[in-house]
Amino acid sequence: MITVVRFIFWVHVSMAVSGFVLSGVLAVWILRQADITHLSRNFWIWQRTVQWMTVVLGLAGTSLYLMGNRPKDPLHILYGALALLATLLLAGFGPDRDPRELLAGWSVNPKWILFGLEVFLWAMYGRGLTTGFFGF
Repeated sequence: MITVVRFIFWVHVSMAVSGFVLSGVLAVWILRQADITHLSRNFWIWQRTVQWMTVVLGLAGTSLYLMGNRPKDPLHILYGALALLATLLLAGFGPDRDPRELLAGWSVNPKWILFGLEVFLWAMYGRGLTTGFFGF
């Protein structure tokens, strides 16, 4: 019989692996576009999916932590917090939002900010996996 802790652990790991793959795919998707206004509605659906996966990952990780399952490396918690921060910043972008409003007049192409946040999220997933599940 599977215990609650083991179930939450596997939810945590499956969200981490899936989020790592999906955020990497989305980063490449962004890079291939000339402008973020050309990103399809499907892109934004997948973007919101990875954001929700990050929230579920954080909830599962927090639950495991509160149940006494501490990660081997305390930096694992930092990587999770930074992934949630990147997700919060990514929520400012969307198909119905003009990112120039969010950027308050910056003269930077919003594509590169979106790409940078997505790559950062991908990296946090990767580091979280290496310090947590794989243990190095």
